[in-house]
Amino acid sequence: MNHFIFMSFAFSRVVSSIALVFATALLFSSCTVDQDAALFAAGNGSGSATKKKTSTVSTGEEQSWAEKMKSAREEREKAKAEAAEKKAKDLAAKKKAEEKAAKEAGPSFAERMAAAREEREKAKAEAAEKKAKELAAKKKAEEKEAKEAGPSFAERMAAAREEREKAKAEADKERAKELAAKKKAELAAKKDREKMLAEKAAEAKKHEEAKLAAKKKAEEERAARKLAARSRSNEREVEAVAERTSGGGFFSRLAVGTPSQYKSDGHDIFVNQRLLSSLSPSNAKIEVDLSEQRARVYKTGAGGRQLVIDTAVSSGKSGHSTPAGTFRIKEKLVHKRSTLYGTWMSSSGSTVRSSGDSRNRPSGGSSFVGAEMPYWMRINGGIGMHIGYVPNYPASHGCIRVPSAIQPLIYSKVGVGTSVTIKH
Repeated sequence: MNHFIFMSFAFSRVVSSIALVFATALLFSSCTVDQDAALFAAGNGSGSATKKKTSTVSTGEEQSWAEKMKSAREEREKAKAEAAEKKAKDLAAKKKAEEKAAKEAGPSFAERMAAAREEREKAKAEAAEKKAKELAAKKKAEEKEAKEAGPSFAERMAAAREEREKAKAEADKERAKELAAKKKAELAAKKDREKMLAEKAAEAKKHEEAKLAAKKKAEEERAARKLAARSRSNEREVEAVAERTSGGGFFSRLAVGTPSQYKSDGHDIFVNQRLLSSLSPSNAKIEVDLSEQRARVYKTGAGGRQLVIDTAVSSGKSGHSTPAGTFRIKEKLVHKRSTLYGTWMSSSGSTVRSSGDSRNRPSGGSSFVGAEMPYWMRINGGIGMHIGYVPNYPASHGCIRVPSAIQPLIYSKVGVGTSVTIKH
């Protein structure tokens, strides 16, 4: 119904606007009408006129066509504005009438449902609040009653259990303290005993080393005196044999001249007694052949190179090969111990099973005793020549082991700076 009314109202407004536009156009238009032309146009067939009348419709002053169109446009806009204003007033009046009708008719169904829902929620909140207050009051009453009645049997049992556990924990704590103190005292006593034993072992070892050093020194002095005496005797013997022997090789003569003190079971050692006395640090040269596992000491000079000493040796084994090259003796020591290889000792002085490496302390190892390397001659870094076990194959950790029967002699005939060539 409302839609129909609105459409009727709109149609009436459109018709009114069109009529207003036509009226405005007629009102503001001005023209001259030739009555004879009009009569002729109406069907007067005489084709003549004796009189011409001119009638003018005017709004006052004569207007141009542009002004007339502008005036017509302004009138149309004014009419449109008035129509819009009237429409707005009609719509406002309609809305006001509808609001009044709605107010008189009362709240809608949706509003009544919303109001009912609010009432229910309010009642529910009030009931929850009331229940909470009742529970709080009940809890308070129960607490008051329990307080007046005193602790229950279960609570008394729980309290007693807590007391027992607390007492046990304190006793365990005290016992742990006593055990820790006892253990600490035992460790201190053990450490003192080990220290005392180590000091005794070190003192005994020092005393033993001093005895050994004195003994070795005396033996070296005796050996030097004996060597000098035998050298003089052997030189005469070798010279006599050389005079009697025509031709023959070097070793055919040395076999006679090599004294027994230079001989070693299982090792071929040869000494040229005729040249030995003239060999010195200023003219000595050492060559080591790793493939043959032999070392040779030559006398060098104007007469060329002459072999004086030839002996079996043992060089570095696989993984510890002796480096090849030409070097010079950098150090000589009659008594020397290895700083890397040897024996680990316990605090009581007994030997501890180990790898023999000073860098790997075994369990129970207290002190490290380096392996003896008598008549030490340092060649290159930690590599040197010294007395050692010679099994006729490479067996050392890199050094050149020489039989004990000949190394003291070589040691006495070379010096710091003597050339040493190691080759394969």
